[in-house]
Amino acid sequence: MKLYFREYGQGQPLVILHGLLGMSDHWIPLAKQFAEHFHVVVPDLRNHGQSPHAEDFSYKCMQSDIEELLNDLQIKSCNILGHSMGGKLAMSLALSCPEMVDRLIVADISPVEYPNDEDNDMVQAMNRMNLSAVHSREELRHMIQLATKDIMLQGLILKNISAHGTSEFLWKPDLESITKNLHEIYGFHSHGLQIRASEKAGFNKETLFIKGGSSHYISENHYPEIAALFPQSKIVTIENAGHWLHAEKPAEFYEACMNFLL
Repeated sequence: MKLYFREYGQGQPLVILHGLLGMSDHWIPLAKQFAEHFHVVVPDLRNHGQSPHAEDFSYKCMQSDIEELLNDLQIKSCNILGHSMGGKLAMSLALSCPEMVDRLIVADISPVEYPNDEDNDMVQAMNRMNLSAVHSREELRHMIQLATKDIMLQGLILKNISAHGTSEFLWKPDLESITKNLHEIYGFHSHGLQIRASEKAGFNKETLFIKGGSSHYISENHYPEIAALFPQSKIVTIENAGHWLHAEKPAEFYEACMNFLL
């Protein structure tokens, strides 16, 4: 699949992979900062943003998309930064194709299977909204506020809506496919990675895990699995940041990444 992507700067490639219901738009400010030192590529993953939609939605097919993008851009190896779902995708690529990854940054996610959270707050809030019933931007804002009281989620949901004129609103992501495949996104089993962990095989290059101090996605219970799959890894914490740590604490996040990359 040919993905939509944004591209900034020159030098060593840095590919940024967004999380579930994220998109390249969310990373523009940080991408432009990184572009002072790197050739930054930020794709919209399939079923997200401006990239094509497909019924198939798994780490296996998303990895194939990224490999195709890198091949099209003639990038043989790169640094990769992935957040949440994008972090799992980045880990999958590093473990199965280590020659393609120079350094790896994983933002607030672990290489484990999480409980099948079909009550994902953002997914459920978006599924509660009937955009065909909205006929003005004021009505849209009101519907978003009814769907969730979380200010951060309200902003993320608004980013996922495209406006055609002042009275027609459509979802950018393929909500049906995403909702149907949430079990896949919360898992971590592509390419037999759990078998490789038991054999203590893994990605033997420098890896940085960045944890939000107020987030539960990277816990001490995950440390043995992280160490088994990524023996050259270290974990840093950004205090008072939740799961969307790059949006909540962008300066601290950028500093942690640059201290690792340079």
